Amino acid sequence: MPPREHPCAILGCKAQHKSLHRLPANEQQRLKWLSFIFEDKVPENVPKLLYVCANHFSVDCLENAGQYNSGFASKLFLKTGSVPTIRDPVSLQATTSTKSNKVDVACQTEPFHTSLHSVGTQLSFRTLQAKRRSTSVQTTISSFELTVPSASSTAFMTSTPLKPSLKRPRLELEEEEEEEEAEETLTESKIIAQDSDVTFDPAEECTSATEPTDLSIQECPVHNIAKFIVYETCLMELFSDCPVCQRRCDVKSQRLGTFLSVQQVCPHCEFVRKWNSQPIIGSTPAGNLHLSAAVYLSGASFFVVEKVFAAMKLHIFKYNSFRRHARLCIEPAIVHKWRNWQSEMLEQLSRRENVIVGGDMRADSPGHSAKYGSYTMMDLATNTVVDLQLVQSNEVGGSYHMEKEGLKRSLDLLDARGVRLECIITDRHPQIQKYLRDRNVTQFYDVWHIEKGISKKLDKICQIKGCEKLRKWLRSIKNHIYWTAASSTTGPERVAKWTSILNHVQDKHVHEDPNFPACLHPQRISRDKNKWLSAATMPFYKLEKVLANKRILKDVAKLSPHHQTSTVEAFHSVILRFAPKNVVFPFLGMLCRLYLAALHYNENAGRPQATSATGKPIYKLAFPKAKKGEYRVREVKTQQTFGYVEELLDLIFNQVFVDPSPYVDEVLGIHIPPALSSACDLPEMEEAISSRVTRFNQ
Repeated sequence: MPPREHPCAILGCKAQHKSLHRLPANEQQRLKWLSFIFEDKVPENVPKLLYVCANHFSVDCLENAGQYNSGFASKLFLKTGSVPTIRDPVSLQATTSTKSNKVDVACQTEPFHTSLHSVGTQLSFRTLQAKRRSTSVQTTISSFELTVPSASSTAFMTSTPLKPSLKRPRLELEEEEEEEEAEETLTESKIIAQDSDVTFDPAEECTSATEPTDLSIQECPVHNIAKFIVYETCLMELFSDCPVCQRRCDVKSQRLGTFLSVQQVCPHCEFVRKWNSQPIIGSTPAGNLHLSAAVYLSGASFFVVEKVFAAMKLHIFKYNSFRRHARLCIEPAIVHKWRNWQSEMLEQLSRRENVIVGGDMRADSPGHSAKYGSYTMMDLATNTVVDLQLVQSNEVGGSYHMEKEGLKRSLDLLDARGVRLECIITDRHPQIQKYLRDRNVTQFYDVWHIEKGISKKLDKICQIKGCEKLRKWLRSIKNHIYWTAASSTTGPERVAKWTSILNHVQDKHVHEDPNFPACLHPQRISRDKNKWLSAATMPFYKLEKVLANKRILKDVAKLSPHHQTSTVEAFHSVILRFAPKNVVFPFLGMLCRLYLAALHYNENAGRPQATSATGKPIYKLAFPKAKKGEYRVREVKTQQTFGYVEELLDLIFNQVFVDPSPYVDEVLGIHIPPALSSACDLPEMEEAISSRVTRFNQ
């Protein structure tokens, strides 16, 4: 359809009709049009684009004049072979002057209201075109082989399917059939799609509404269009009566997942209308793919969502369809998004000097029977996850060796991208210590891991009879180890400050070690003289045995003086939202959920503190279980953002679904280890059932 600024080519046409028709492609018919336009004086150079408005055609040439005059069509369509014959358009204007600009249709009204409402619907005027059927586009709903217009079919409130991409393989376009039969009512199970007219204009598809409609939403992508929950009875009210003859119609509906197709056929005047609840991309309903992507990208469980839908009596597709969407579109998009972001981050790190990273492994289950181990490498200066490595236990001979393998892969990647490390901060895993020492990488230990181990030992000592006095020093000892790490620059200085606590608890504040000769606190008289320990007592002996242990002193010398891995632990808590430990995922599914957790953390880790309406910072009180009744004051952060989800949806709908081949190839390049059960002998099912024995059936 040409833009509205194109004038009618007939000289002297002042009352131009909004329905403009372009010169036909047929040469003989084109000459007839030109002869009429130029009054048998056709020039040699004819403009390529000429339009004639509908006022210059007789009523016999108009295919839908009745529907147009009744207000059920937004524009006029020409019959094949029509030629303009009316130079004076007065007669046609009088014929079409009764066109109404408002349509009263059925709506989702409450049954208790007796008054009628004039409202808009989710139907486009295109569904009310001429009453004709095209046998060339009849098909069943299961395959969704629908003829679609080439115009912009993502227009708001239109049921027109989207044009399929020529790049996308036909096999991948086929939507998996549901196990249950499609729901039908009243008539046959065929869906009849109407032909698209060459003069079809999506911009003119509109209905009357009680509220103004923003026409700019027509350019909105499919996945950004608002969606609503519609009850079946309210929806079917719109199709019960024929809009032309006002008599009852035959209505049938068919469903595929969240997609609903309704066909209205009038047996009296042969009026036909087809309506789809959502656009069709290629051969896949957009709502089905969007729901699968929303469930996956938000870290939700399909089975939980399925239960919610079942409780609300909402229709949803099967798990196999969800897995197909994930395999072909969602997981390739996640892998592509993460790798592009990671490549940019590593490029920035390669231009920096003295990069300090923190690393730690998270097992998918407690104990030594974990299947997966995910190693996280984080840039502690920017609090950003830069690498994730997923290791399966059968790759390294057991779950105990997964952390070392994950660290090795991460360091190899950083070296390959030219990242120069100043040091790495980890826990005290023995294999990690030896590997980093052999690789000549400077390693520091996270303070919290050492403090946690020491506190557990001291808590047990305080439970021994006669050692209760030691409990008064627990908080001071915890604070002392953090102060030791933060205020020291060398290993011997850290050890000297750490061992000074053994003199301090005896009320001795001058020490023999020259690296820390005296306590830095001011001299003051204590109110509780009973808190001091004596060297020859059981509490002091137990305390000295823990704090002066050779391994503890060795580890204290390597305490991190600047950054800690607490942010890595915070990221591990985020992973629980995307990959709970009580849910089993395949290797690729686990890897993609780790990538989603990293994208979410990197986007929201630097959120500022929330403030009140007056600009006052907001805090909250928390009572952690581990603190045993003690409270903590914590900052309240601003709301989380999910920009990565919007970017992934754009990638899925605009690129991956259109041509998934390069994205799928990227996923196929990932090494996926064999399943743990692949090393087991698989018995025959009949044999396994026959040998099944329980305690109650020997």
